[in-house]
Amino acid sequence: MSRAWKVALSVLGIVAVAAVVIVLWPAPDPLRDSDTVYVRFAGSSDGSNPSDEQAREGLVFALGMRNLTIVSDPAAADVVLEVQDVLVNLGDIELSLSNGGFAGRIAAECRITDLATGREYTMDLSVRFDAQGVTANLTARKFWMFWK
Repeated sequence: MSRAWKVALSVLGIVAVAAVVIVLWPAPDPLRDSDTVYVRFAGSSDGSNPSDEQAREGLVFALGMRNLTIVSDPAAADVVLEVQDVLVNLGDIELSLSNGGFAGRIAAECRITDLATGREYTMDLSVRFDAQGVTANLTARKFWMFWK
């Protein structure tokens, strides 16, 4: 085998390994290892609405395999998030009325800032509801998922 073929195969191998690492590397997740979350909403004077804060306090919700508790004090939270945008397209909403039951699915794009680090994340929120209950999943996007 000539030296040119060895170099070409080495370069191809490096590119293949890099592609596999990029695809399989986990996306950054601001909620990893968190149990409590303080949520602020962008655009209000202090980032939250006091009446909404009382309604949110102590709310426990599951996102995928995580159970998170929303707290009213940022000092008591594992992570403080600021919700900048929640975008829902009409094509991302499905509702069904059949057999006397109501079911549906909503997908939304959320832009979130971790206030401790200042990092911004684009995450996909998926909510499904039917007669058995509501399930929600919030997943971080990988940097190369530009088409979503």
